[in-house]
Amino acid sequence: MTDTTQQLALGGQKIVEDLRVLLRDSEEMLRLAANVPGEGVDALRSRLGNHVETLQSALGDAQRNVHRRYREATLGTERYVRHNPWRSLAIAAASGFLLGVLVAR
Repeated sequence: MTDTTQQLALGGQKIVEDLRVLLRDSEEMLRLAANVPGEGVDALRSRLGNHVETLQSALGDAQRNVHRRYREATLGTERYVRHNPWRSLAIAAASGFLLGVLVAR
């Protein structure tokens, strides 16, 4: 996996994880607000409910987007290796050699 592909996957995973944390916190606030009486709190509960729905939708979209991009990157890498087997082998061998030299130090 190239550095760009790896950074894309990690960045996407970070966004999805951040959305999960935000969603979890919003659901907890909504649960806590359910026990508090008052007109202002009703409006808050309504806004929090809408916020939770929006976050759930955004999380689903982000997960689908990350999955699609990861699949595209994987297919691109596989296509490159199939069209350039010797170059891919040389890159893998050179990377292994450099990693071995760095680890040996």
